[in-house]
Order: sequence, then structure tokens, then C-alpha cells
Amino acid sequence: MVGITRIGTHLPRRRLDRALIAKAWGTRVPPGTRTVAGIDEDALTMATDAVLDCLGDGDAAAYDALYFASTSSPYLEKQVASVIATAADLRRDVAAADFAGSVRAGTTALRAALDGVRAGSFRSAIVVAADARLAEPESELEPLLGDGAAAVIVAGEDVIAELVAAASVSEEFTCLWRTDEQRHLRVTEARFGTTYGYVRDVAEAIGAALRKAELPPARVAKLALGAPDPRAAAEAAKRAGFDARQLEAPLVAEAGILGSAEPLAVLSRSLETAAPGDFLVIGAWGEGADVLVLRATDHLPSARPRPLADRLARSIALPSYERYLRARGVLPAEVMGEPVTTMIEWKELRQDVRLYGSRCEACGLVQYPQARVCIGCRAQERLVDHKLGKRGTVFTFTIDNLAPVPEHPMPMAVIDLEGGGRLYLQVTDAAEGEVQVGTPVELTFRRLHEAGGNRNYFWKARPA
Repeated sequence: MVGITRIGTHLPRRRLDRALIAKAWGTRVPPGTRTVAGIDEDALTMATDAVLDCLGDGDAAAYDALYFASTSSPYLEKQVASVIATAADLRRDVAAADFAGSVRAGTTALRAALDGVRAGSFRSAIVVAADARLAEPESELEPLLGDGAAAVIVAGEDVIAELVAAASVSEEFTCLWRTDEQRHLRVTEARFGTTYGYVRDVAEAIGAALRKAELPPARVAKLALGAPDPRAAAEAAKRAGFDARQLEAPLVAEAGILGSAEPLAVLSRSLETAAPGDFLVIGAWGEGADVLVLRATDHLPSARPRPLADRLARSIALPSYERYLRARGVLPAEVMGEPVTTMIEWKELRQDVRLYGSRCEACGLVQYPQARVCIGCRAQERLVDHKLGKRGTVFTFTIDNLAPVPEHPMPMAVIDLEGGGRLYLQVTDAAEGEVQVGTPVELTFRRLHEAGGNRNYFWKARPA
């Protein structure tokens, strides 16, 4: 049996009320809110958060592959999958690959991982999809897009959703695109693209996958589709022979259209309530379509994903449309910092990205950064590597209003980590007054600053 064993998601805490977009431009927009990646967030950091959520307290060394899917990677030439694997402290011999090109990259990566495990190339693999796509201000896409990430673990044991069948359709069809010289996502003839592109291709792929599974549409419990808009998903479901009750509720009203992460995030919502034996169909579109048929197993009740409602509930409302533009980098906000050279990054990789401190074999004290002399008992050359935990509490903090950072105020906190170790970190995603002595926090991998034409990432703390 090959399939999904765990699933995790990440949604940025910041939210933009679409009414602020309507007010800014004097236009009508759909009701609801959209998730907004912060100044220190991008597809890489959101993917890392989703992977860490998916791994939980599991052994990171157990995984053989990590696939990253995105249409909005922060790098055009640099393998982001390797960065995520390092931040998650996966093994050095892990197979890593980036998938891109269209928002069906997430399901393409998932199918590749499933095929790899089924063929015996891997025992287990992690697939993560993340997007923070940018639409042109005042465009029809601007209020619809949202930012987020979702990750799944694929293996042959303890499967919660077994792969039953898969099918694909691939053919040129221009609807959504962005060239290497364009920053904003473009769309042309949206209604035509929906009818003759999305609906046609997704319905065809669903039909092919169900025929392989020898399964009629009536036997499917939920249909989890990524779509350019909710109406398109409903039309594709109807053409494929499904009724409206079988279509899983989209995320557009609460979070927006999440790009390559959307099918996995919607599948996560389906797995929250699915019963063992239920058949689930997941699909995505982009110059064709990918569709997978899954069956929930008896392992699902003990390994259900964390409800998306929990993540959607913990929000920080952006006060204005201008703050959204600044968060997404449309308005200048980045403050230059000192470049981190390749040599320094290589030298401190285990300490700064994999997040290892030192533990003294003489007195047991855990400290960070790594050292050769214990700051407690002064023992020399008796310190060994110690992997730091990702959760802790605020020991003390200050609010910095003068630091050269894009957003103020900026909390700086001393964090006592579970399992030992104390770090001095920036705090992110915190509402006013939320950071106090004793506040539980978790670590998150974020953009620290940009310098020398490159982006520097490090760990920050956020309220747990």
C-alpha cells in the first residue's frame, strides 16, 4: 500500500479584508479575506513551516526525498528544496527537486513521489507546495489570490490515504502566465479559459482516473480541486458527473486561491472528516490537469490533519491596503543589511540553518551558539552537537522601535527552548501586546534581510 501518511499546512497569520481593496480602487470585489505573506515570508519560508508541521516530533532522518513545488519561488536559479531540507534537518543524502511551471506542480510532485515510493526508489518522501503569487494592483486577480503552503509525507506504511489511481492531461492552453521578466501574474479571457481550458481538462482527467479505479462518481465522498475560482471548480465537478455536495468547500472566501498548494490544502480539509473507506479525488490544472484517486484507510482517525479552521482563526488584520502593498513588496520596505558570504554560511550552516547548539558532557548545559568552552562549568573540548527544539517560552523581551527593519515595533526576545538552550531572536507574527514573559512560542524559518543581491534567512520566534 502506497499513499499519504501525514499532511500539514501553513497559512500566514496576516489577513486583508477585501473591502479595503474595493475602497482603494472604487471597484466591486468578492467578500471575505485573503491571507498575506509578511515581509519576512515567501514560498520558501511557508514551505518550511508546512514541512515542520508535517514532521511534528518525528525523526527527520527517516526521509529519503523532498520535493518542492511553487510558481513563485524566491529564486529562479537556486534549488529551494535543498534549503528546506537543510532547515528541516533532513539527511545530506536526501534526494531533492524543485517543481514549477504551473499551479499543478504540487500534484505533479505528489504523483512523482508516490511513483518513487511504489517503485522502491524511496522508503518515504516529503512533498511540499507553496505559493505567494503577486497580482497587479487593481486587477481582477488581486483580491482572489492568497498565500499559503501544504506538505504531505508519502510512504508505504501507516498510510492514511492510499493511492488508487491517477491520470493526467497535458496540452498547451494559455490562460494564466508570467514570463521571466514579469513580476505580476497575468490572465487573459478568464471566462474562455475556464470553460475551454480548466473545465474541459479537469473533467477529462477525473473521468480517466475514475475509469482506472473502476469507480463511479457517486462512490466518491469528496472532490478536492484547485481552481482559478469557485465557479470553475463547480462546473468541472458537474461535467465530471458529481453533484455540489461532493465538492469540498474551497478556501477562496477565507484565504484566497493558494496556487500550487491549494489542492493539498483542500485535501487536508477533506481528511478532517473523511471516514475509513471513503474515496477522495484531488485535482489541479495548468496546461492540462493531474488527478489522483485516494482511499481513506483505518489509520486516518489516529492521524487526522490539524483543522484548517484553527489556522484561519488565528489572524492579524492588516489595517490598510497600503500595508498589504508594503508586505508584498509593491511599496519599498526592505532595509539593506550586511551580506552573509558563502564562506560564513557554509561554516555556520549546522548552527544557523539546521539549528544545532552545544551540550556540555561535564555539566549538561545546552548553549547557543556552538562553542568549544562551556559557559557554565568552563570545561574545554567536552561540548558535543545538540539539536535544538523548535518550541519554548519567552524569558524576557524588549520592543525595539529603532532597529533598521521594515516593520515597527519589532519585539526582540530571549527564548528558553524545550530540551535546553537559550536564543535571542526577533519575534514575528505577533499582535500588539501578545509577547509577554512566559508566552509560549515556536520557531519559524524566515527572511532576515536582503544584501549583496541575495536573501538571508534565519530563525525567528512567533506566538505558538
